[in-house]
Amino acid sequence: MIKMANNTLDYDEVKNVLHKLNTDDTIASAHGILCGFSCIRPEVKLDDWLNEVLVSIDLNNLNEKEAHEKLAQIYNTTLSQLDDATLNFQLLIADENCTLREQADTLIQWCQGFLVGLGLQKISTHDEDVLEMIKDFSEIAQLDGNVLDNEENANDLSEIIEFVRMGTLFIQETLQPSKQDYVATNTLH
Repeated sequence: MIKMANNTLDYDEVKNVLHKLNTDDTIASAHGILCGFSCIRPEVKLDDWLNEVLVSIDLNNLNEKEAHEKLAQIYNTTLSQLDDATLNFQLLIADENCTLREQADTLIQWCQGFLVGLGLQKISTHDEDVLEMIKDFSEIAQLDGNVLDNEENANDLSEIIEFVRMGTLFIQETLQPSKQDYVATNTLH
């Protein structure tokens, strides 16, 4: 069972989930695909996502069934985070307990996956801010992990991760404005 304290996912626990399955994607890339996909298609189904990241799955195989269950938990937690009004969404990438290189590499993989997810559907927006954000994600996806792999860049990497996290929420909200305005008008004086 994946630890889900406060509706979060632990990268270290799930990073090897896809190794048991028929795919070339990393969990960071697969998570990016899910997030990009869900920014365009609010009704994205678990099977829609799995069909994009897996070649096949044999639910009679115990290892594959267990991996499928973990992917379903990732799917449910991610969609819950994306819909969370408190902006509790987190990228499923290596955290500060991992090397800077792994953090950078998984961020790059995540952005690549996100762009794939967005590309699975036509983006129908002329919003300049969204288009600029997608361009920025594309530039991050092309970064070399070696460039970010030193202590001097640790703070920059943290800022880029936060930029991508908030950018994802911005893109989702702009492409499918569904969250309510959480400031009650009767509380304003």
